[in-house]
Amino acid sequence: MARKSWLRVLVAGAVLGAAGCGEADRAVLGAPRCPDGPPARPAPRQAQPGFAWAWFPMAGAPAGGIQAGPVPGWTDVVSVADGRFTTVAVRADGTVWSYGTNVGGSLGQGHTERHYQAEPRQVPGIDDAREVHGSGPTFYVVRRDGTVTAWGSDRFLVNGGKREGYDGVATPRRVPGLGDVVSMGPGSLNAFALRSDGRVRGWGINLTDVLGGTDGTRLTTIDGVRGVVDVASAGGAVVAVKGDGRVCAWGNNAYGLLGAEPRGGQSGRPVLVPGLTDVVQVAGGENVAYALDRDGVVRAWGRGAGGALGDGRTSDHTSAKPVCVTGLPEIRRIAALGLTGLAIDTRGGLWGWGSGLGLGGRAGAGAARPVRIPLPGPALDLSGRHVILEHAPSADATGRGPFQDATSESSRHD
Repeated sequence: MARKSWLRVLVAGAVLGAAGCGEADRAVLGAPRCPDGPPARPAPRQAQPGFAWAWFPMAGAPAGGIQAGPVPGWTDVVSVADGRFTTVAVRADGTVWSYGTNVGGSLGQGHTERHYQAEPRQVPGIDDAREVHGSGPTFYVVRRDGTVTAWGSDRFLVNGGKREGYDGVATPRRVPGLGDVVSMGPGSLNAFALRSDGRVRGWGINLTDVLGGTDGTRLTTIDGVRGVVDVASAGGAVVAVKGDGRVCAWGNNAYGLLGAEPRGGQSGRPVLVPGLTDVVQVAGGENVAYALDRDGVVRAWGRGAGGALGDGRTSDHTSAKPVCVTGLPEIRRIAALGLTGLAIDTRGGLWGWGSGLGLGGRAGAGAARPVRIPLPGPALDLSGRHVILEHAPSADATGRGPFQDATSESSRHD
């Protein structure tokens, strides 16, 4: 076939392909690309050591297990990851500790059989940990040399996307090919690591194009996004904040996480999420995302079931436009747990909104607006139903002392 004929076939195919796309697909294809912006070199977060406190029991904990209260021995914790059944912490000396129910090796103690471990024990082989991240019963430790060590129920993710059996990994092992890492944003089917050069690397299942255009599952660098300072998995999509405070996203737009309307379609090409500026941190839940800006304001977009958007509604609705989570004072740290948003204010108070399951039944079926979660003292950081407290709680602390009654009504964002 002549060259011109081939050209006509290609053009016709492109036109027919475009005509076959739905409106949502065209919206995603036409969304603005993630801008280059100024270069950024994210640095490891400098964390103040504190005291671990469980504000609600972990799933699977027996009657004699740790309920709400201090976690024994965790007095100098700099990072914590709550995996629902298992919780892991990094102490200031670089050691790693775990407690809870062992799910496929999630305790990292060398065995996979299911049992409950009430007293925290040290995870062997790690003495230079900087921070820990988790997604369910799989955990990732970022070490001081920038490598990542992992273990838990998902052998596929622990091995960097290499398929080799289905048993869990009970002994920590290095994620192959991964280095120069400062932070992570793992999901349930894939994982993402932020490098010190502002690039994002990912591996795992690419069902919704969260790994970009690759057809594989192994470690890859996400094209089209640079200068990143924080990254989070939000279910079917990934969100990242750049050094200039703008937010980009890629993956599935079924819940509007790419910020494109109408909802639907997906893109492995990172796009700019409109309406977000001066952002310093992002967090991702179950198809819902949160962004914290320099003024301490939290915005949410994506799925709003159970009140996850904090917009006054508990129905299963969505928003592709980031909306302000009203009723919060000035915030300095955010997190997500399924369809629940969590935040620590500048005075150390803990707030939550969304699914009643994530709030430990404190708000019935869900909280459409933020509610205060009682603590015995100011919090420094959080993960799921665990926080790191600034000061040691008293021996008889119950989490219902005078600290949590000192609300900041006048400073709330309405």
